[in-house]
Amino acid sequence: MADSKHLDYLQAVVTRLAGNSFLLKGWSITLTTAIIGLAVKEGGPGFALLGLVPVVVFGLLDAYYLALEKGFRDRFKIAAATYVAEDPPDFDMSSGFSAGAFFAAILRPTVFLLHGVLAAVLVAVFLLLCHAG
Repeated sequence: MADSKHLDYLQAVVTRLAGNSFLLKGWSITLTTAIIGLAVKEGGPGFALLGLVPVVVFGLLDAYYLALEKGFRDRFKIAAATYVAEDPPDFDMSSGFSAGAFFAAILRPTVFLLHGVLAAVLVAVFLLLCHAG
């Protein structure tokens, strides 16, 4: 059925958002590792605290993409049910994003655990370097 192309568009958006989230996680880990190495090599605890900035920014972006992805997955379910019921299709491509979905996404394990652990490691490195120097 030609109308199912809308489902393909929604799935493409979900796939793109999931890919963006994956890239953000990789960049967050890479930058945190580089900043820890720089902090230890240079002996500056300030570098470790500076590393919290990209971790927080990437964590918030990750939560944003996760909230958008959930909205589009919900939109996909609604559109798929519409096609099954053979009702006139709704070609809405809005995300259904809300502040509540964003804050719920922050608490998801894929966001909170990864970025929370990276932030905790940076704080631990900061404290170790402060006591070592």
